[in-house]
Amino acid sequence: MSAQKSLLIECPACGIENLLADIVPGVPAICNQCRDPLLVPVLVETHTGHSCDICSMAFVLKKETEFAVGESECQCGSKNFSPLELDLFVSELQSSINPQDSGNDDGNDFDWCRPGPNDSSEGDYNNVFDDDPGFSK
Repeated sequence: MSAQKSLLIECPACGIENLLADIVPGVPAICNQCRDPLLVPVLVETHTGHSCDICSMAFVLKKETEFAVGESECQCGSKNFSPLELDLFVSELQSSINPQDSGNDDGNDFDWCRPGPNDSSEGDYNNVFDDDPGFSK
């Protein structure tokens, strides 16, 4: 697979556009909005693919999204695109993704919003707002 500099993809689940810089095989692509995987096999049925001839940026857009070769413009300014074979593109990116070893638990119960039980943060989180120096009582 030719190395893509970046990827613009419409999420198959929520439809939001995701711009992923330096996408490489082995690193899963996750939607910034709904957190669903972006590179799924059904993309072939629902999306079309284009690749910029100048910077190799990949565009994976829903079939109903207007994209006209010669009229649509890449972020590098080029209007020259080649078709991107989505089935090959997706399979090559996913073939390098190794499923996580189930014996190596990285903490499936980890909460990204709260510190762990051994976090030594000083004071109460709400004190950050209560002790605002710009607020006079």
